[in-house]
Amino acid sequence: MTQTTQTSPSEQEIILQLKSLSPAQQRAVIDLIGALQVPAASSQDDKSELDANDNIIKINITQVLGKDQLNFEWEGQVIYPLISEAIARKKTVVLSFRNVKRVTWSFVTKAIGQLYEHFSEAQIQSCLQLIDISEEDLELVHHVMETKKEFLIDPEKFRQPMSDEQLKKLCQENPDNPILQVLGMFEDDPSFDEMLDYIAEYRRELDEEYFRQLDADEAGI
Repeated sequence: MTQTTQTSPSEQEIILQLKSLSPAQQRAVIDLIGALQVPAASSQDDKSELDANDNIIKINITQVLGKDQLNFEWEGQVIYPLISEAIARKKTVVLSFRNVKRVTWSFVTKAIGQLYEHFSEAQIQSCLQLIDISEEDLELVHHVMETKKEFLIDPEKFRQPMSDEQLKKLCQENPDNPILQVLGMFEDDPSFDEMLDYIAEYRRELDEEYFRQLDADEAGI
């Protein structure tokens, strides 16, 4: 009788994200997955070393992704299941930002922010350590985490449009942000809704092409 191996949701997420990586990056992720597995029985001489080190999982972001610019959500989504799987197994995750030159809100939201959807704040604080990270990037991470917690408490607050006073205050607090300086420029543009429809249609086309390519890869076409 053939035995069917069941995979957890986090393992399924890892498998899906692996398909978007190069072979070298896939090997780096697989090495980390291997570190999360329960070790085989070992001799008494090796036991103390396993007890000392096996509960700590170090994830070097640049080694996993093969890049030092962390710009996109999909990059964070590759890192997230590695962190969540380790926390679920009650291991300590040491997340290294060594050699990272750029970190964006999109990456942090997916890699770390969504942890709050599945784990308590106490679990995250006790199991996740960030190292080799600049003060500026660490401040960004903390900002994302606080925003995520606020969103989970009151999602409707984030769906409401900003008032003119809130927008003005935000621009004053961030004078060097080029995006804030052009907010509202299309407010009276009659073609703006048409442009949004075009963007949504183009995004659907890209999604369809992406999944067609996945199906073709799986079929060996």
